[in-house]
Amino acid sequence: MRVFRPIPRAALPGVMTVRLCLDDGSFGEPVVVAGVRFDETQKESSDEHRSADNGSGIVFVDAVNTAGAFEVPVGARVAIRGRSYIVRECYRADDLFGRCHHWELKVG
Repeated sequence: MRVFRPIPRAALPGVMTVRLCLDDGSFGEPVVVAGVRFDETQKESSDEHRSADNGSGIVFVDAVNTAGAFEVPVGARVAIRGRSYIVRECYRADDLFGRCHHWELKVG
């Protein structure tokens, strides 16, 4: 049976900070996660005074080649490329043996 290789380090140039949502609604101390990939998307804004929305995208976190990798819960705040986002979805991609290969965080 074939094993999936980790996402190459060269494809993971970004660094993000994660602040988990606390029970009182505030956010905890930032945790640095190094070696992520951020694919940003922007849409036209429905507001006539703006040309684009605040942005969103997908952050790829590799289980092997990302330093400090963990499953980031929905509602956490992440900062990447100088902008702050909320995690809207977290998808765990497993290999053929049921081990985590990577996570995909939909942020916006």
